[in-house]
Amino acid sequence: MTNYKYFFCFVLLNVFLATNLMAEKHALIIAIGDYPVDSEWPDISSANDVVHVSEAFRLLGFSDSKVTTLVNEDATYQNILNALNHLSEVVRKGDIVFIHYSGHGQQIADDNGDELDGYDEAIVPVNSPLKFQKGIYEGERLIRDDFIGEITLNIRKKIGPSGQVLLVLDSCHSGTGTRGMGRARGTQYVMASDSYDPKSRGKDT
Repeated sequence: MTNYKYFFCFVLLNVFLATNLMAEKHALIIAIGDYPVDSEWPDISSANDVVHVSEAFRLLGFSDSKVTTLVNEDATYQNILNALNHLSEVVRKGDIVFIHYSGHGQQIADDNGDELDGYDEAIVPVNSPLKFQKGIYEGERLIRDDFIGEITLNIRKKIGPSGQVLLVLDSCHSGTGTRGMGRARGTQYVMASDSYDPKSRGKDT
């Protein structure tokens, strides 16, 4: 499985880069497998991905200065936001951008009415606990799909039609889909109060 994943990353990046060999190449690698014990998240093997993805970048000419890596305790909510915002600021027209997240995923109560099922999907920074506790922790350090969509759209606009952006999310319940009987990268615990009612939010979203 390890060799296959490395081969997949290499082939995928080759296809991705083939369109513009002269572009500036930027990458952000986020991998969290060692969550704090008191967070109640189970450990997973996300840190292993860094080795293979980083090596693929090196083989394809990514400069070390253009690759940001956040692993385990460094992948806090604020550090991830800072890295994504920095990436959005430095890219230019025609650039190539690769963002890889490997870690847990979780659903959270939709906060702006744009989800038909009433839940946002989110990636889980290292300092985001598993369970909702009213008045103590209500998911404020989860990174919602809304924000990820906004930041990647901004990158897309800045790099223009001649640029490329690729976002890989190895999270949520991908464990049994890609790792045989490996641990799932998600949870049945939703970040919402027991009284939350995920009603349909409309047909046009």
